[in-house]
Amino acid sequence: MTSDSEDKTTEQPPRAKPASDDAPTAVTPAGETPWQRSGGRRISVHLLVIFATIFTILAVFANWTRQQLLDTNQWTKASSELIANPVIRDQLAIYLVDQLYTNVDVQAEIKSVLPTELQPLAPVAAAGARDLITKAANAALEQPAVQSVWTDVNRLAHEEFVQVIDGGNSYVSTTNGDITVNLGLILNKVAANVGLPSSVVAKIPPGAAQLTVVQSNDLKQVQQAAKALRTFSVVFSILAFLFFVFAVALAAGRRANTLVEVGVGMIVAGLAVVLLRGGAGDAIVNALVTDVSLQPAANAAWSIESTLLAQLATQVIVIGVMLIIAGLLGGPAKASKAVRGWFAPVLNGYPEASYVGVGLLVLLFLIWSPIPAASRASFIIIFVILVFFGLYMLRRETLREFPASAGASGDSMRAGTAKIGAIFSRAGAAVKETTSKAAHDVKERTASHKDKSSSTGAGTESQRMADLERLVSLRDSGALTDEEFAAEKAKILGAGDA
Repeated sequence: MTSDSEDKTTEQPPRAKPASDDAPTAVTPAGETPWQRSGGRRISVHLLVIFATIFTILAVFANWTRQQLLDTNQWTKASSELIANPVIRDQLAIYLVDQLYTNVDVQAEIKSVLPTELQPLAPVAAAGARDLITKAANAALEQPAVQSVWTDVNRLAHEEFVQVIDGGNSYVSTTNGDITVNLGLILNKVAANVGLPSSVVAKIPPGAAQLTVVQSNDLKQVQQAAKALRTFSVVFSILAFLFFVFAVALAAGRRANTLVEVGVGMIVAGLAVVLLRGGAGDAIVNALVTDVSLQPAANAAWSIESTLLAQLATQVIVIGVMLIIAGLLGGPAKASKAVRGWFAPVLNGYPEASYVGVGLLVLLFLIWSPIPAASRASFIIIFVILVFFGLYMLRRETLREFPASAGASGDSMRAGTAKIGAIFSRAGAAVKETTSKAAHDVKERTASHKDKSSSTGAGTESQRMADLERLVSLRDSGALTDEEFAAEKAKILGAGDA
């Protein structure tokens, strides 16, 4: 027989497996995201954000051009602000009076109404009347009737105003490269309001007061640019939106940070529009308006006409700030996780209340309407979808990071309900006890009052009987006469009745 030790010594060691001829396979580190694995993905995301920012700038200018030129309400609103501006109104009054003196021989008209001996003073009177007529014209332009004519002319002209890029129409023309507006109706209204005779007003020719708005040798290029911006306003908006969405979708593993990058891109786009509006205003006015005296009015007109551009840039910046807040809230930073921890009990324990609360905030934002887009149906739909999708993703993240908060929230809810029930129970018992005690006190007081009343009544009756017996004794003894007895008896009986 062989012992166990001999068996152990004769046991052969296991043979090593032969090495494989194949090359070793690269192992992906655990937890590595597609963003970390692919450099091309990272470059693509950054390029998408850059292109989306550029398209956002173009979309803002294109939408401003489209709304400013094609929206009747916006056109009329801007026209009303133009006539209400003092600088523009002063310049318009000077222009109208110049047109009046150019088309009507005011000196001859004054001379015709002066006596013969005063007719040599007609030139002096005509020159002196010029300033008075200018002030009167400025005052007339402030009148609602004249401004109503201005507004009506612009409203009626707007329906065909867009044809200026195709050559003009009856109200606006582009003859010889100039864009002009016919102010003949305004001139006639002002002439009548300043008190000029109807014979003078009738002498104003129909072609008077042709106001040159833009004078440029590059009008054709401007028309082509306006057409392109009007045509591609929707295209630029869609491309900017899609590029931003694709950038976030492509950044797997880093979407929150990319959302912050998208918000920064929108802020950059909005600030670029603001800077271009301020810096390009003087250059555009100097290039299109050659008359130095008209440049202050042209600058004021540019400021009014580009107000909508500033509003669109502001709304882009506001949306960018919202995206940055959303990205930071869902980011991997410790501070972001701490903030999510604050919201986790509510989001995980009360999902319906969370959605209702956010819905109310969205409704208040849309009612407030701090940006022009908040009143447009397309923006409202996209905004609501993105807000609730973001809330869904945030709740999904809090459920992953803080799973215990859902159960804890349910337990806390039940505990809170129990506490509230106990409080109401104690309050009910206290009220019941107080009520019972008050009822007992009332009963005791009532019984005591009854006893006192009965005892007082019995004592009074016995006292009256004793007094009557004493009176009878006094009468029988002869101490009282019958009349005195009757009087005292009446007093005793009267007190008893009382």
